[in-house]
Amino acid sequence: MTDDDLLWHSFTITHVLDCIADPTKNRVIAEFSDNISPVFPYLNAILSNLMYNPGANTVTIKREWRILTFYPHVVVMAKVDGAEDATAQLTWFKDLCNDIWRRREEIVPCYERRKLLGPLDVYQLLPRLNCKACGEATCMAFAFGLLLGSRRLSECTPLQEDAFAEGGRRLAEFLDE
Repeated sequence: MTDDDLLWHSFTITHVLDCIADPTKNRVIAEFSDNISPVFPYLNAILSNLMYNPGANTVTIKREWRILTFYPHVVVMAKVDGAEDATAQLTWFKDLCNDIWRRREEIVPCYERRKLLGPLDVYQLLPRLNCKACGEATCMAFAFGLLLGSRRLSECTPLQEDAFAEGGRRLAEFLDE
């Protein structure tokens, strides 16, 4: 790939702040050398763990415990482990964007709005027994744990029962477990 084939050339981290959501992590802001928004509909067509908002021209990705929101020229990252982790996330996303941009002729872009799975979405698919078998006080707490990556579906033993198996199957699909 030549430099002319790239959509996005570089980034600069401009702020490393305390994370509002998790005081043990950081919120990081970085600026891009280029407008990366033309790749957003192509990312939306390929990635399942992405929230695309065409009206706001943003893409949000939950990557493990991190929340990465990309705008045309800026990213705001929550729950990252400092500048080194932020650089790794940015490098991963820059490489992904440039690869998808290079292959855009093979991809049908998707311009439809898509949202990420939220805690209530997960909760509705759980048994909602509040049995505490997973180690959490409630199924809602377990739902948050699943979304944050601190819990695994296998920790919810009722999901193995026939009555709740369909919810477990759908959650496994949504959560890529």
